[in-house]
Amino acid sequence: MTIPYRGTARVPGPLGVLSNGGSGHTPGPIGTLWQKKTPQNPPNQVKASGKRTVMPGPANDNTGKNVHAITWPLYGSKKTPIHTDVKQSPHLANCPVASILAALAFTQNGRTLLQAMVSETQTATITDVSGLDADALASPPAGGQVTSARYFTVKLPGGTREVSDVLYTTDHDKGWSPIYMTDPHEGAIWSAVIEKALAVQLGSYEQFDASNLSANDFWEKLVGKKPGGFAITKDTDLNQILKTAKAATGTATIGASKDSGTDTRIITEFHGFAVLGVESGKVKLYDPAKTKTFSITAQEFRQNFQAILFQN
Repeated sequence: MTIPYRGTARVPGPLGVLSNGGSGHTPGPIGTLWQKKTPQNPPNQVKASGKRTVMPGPANDNTGKNVHAITWPLYGSKKTPIHTDVKQSPHLANCPVASILAALAFTQNGRTLLQAMVSETQTATITDVSGLDADALASPPAGGQVTSARYFTVKLPGGTREVSDVLYTTDHDKGWSPIYMTDPHEGAIWSAVIEKALAVQLGSYEQFDASNLSANDFWEKLVGKKPGGFAITKDTDLNQILKTAKAATGTATIGASKDSGTDTRIITEFHGFAVLGVESGKVKLYDPAKTKTFSITAQEFRQNFQAILFQN
């Protein structure tokens, strides 16, 4: 079962299509254009011999942004990926990635895969942002680079990528926060690091939207092989839905909602959800955009969803 790409504008991601015109992202405040500054050596500048990484370009979302080194730990207090660590950004159309990461983090096999995927190295690191478009950052760093104390090696099926802990953040002098994938609770950085590595592989964060990749494609890019799954129709056996949902406690599973006609009081149209099993006879779901866990009946699932994908 392949969830197709439709159109160029998707909110909140390639599982869903909502025409937004132009850039394909939710409009936001326009940030200050590149400010001309005389290059200077900032305090604690790392010499050129430090580990060097490149910053992938941001999404074309008309949102003012900067870059900062994020000192969050790789994992939270449980020292392992947790599905609630994953919060999808409203500025990036990549709900397949968010839902897949949450589904993987919910299962033991998935957590093992994620922990094998990402490793951290403590060393002086330079992130080069000089290649970004002139108007990409509201306040570009002096010298066109950001220094930090670590980098991550991310072993993706399509190749190993090395990325730093420098992320795009809100355009604030104080109280700034990452604008793409984040952890709303303990500040674990693992999901943001994997998202950044994928952005490097794709060419930029914009390519999550512009590359026309399906949820199946992103699954293969993260896991290394295509997912199993089946389409949901009005005739799909409710027992099949429940059986698959029950298996989600041990097998990473996501559900893709319909592009229209859903009960939007509970289900976002054309969106990806991690399936968390069955509780009291209902299908339990996690919405990575709203960071909300809820349950619906198998009949409601059949009415509102177009497909289920799961790890083979």
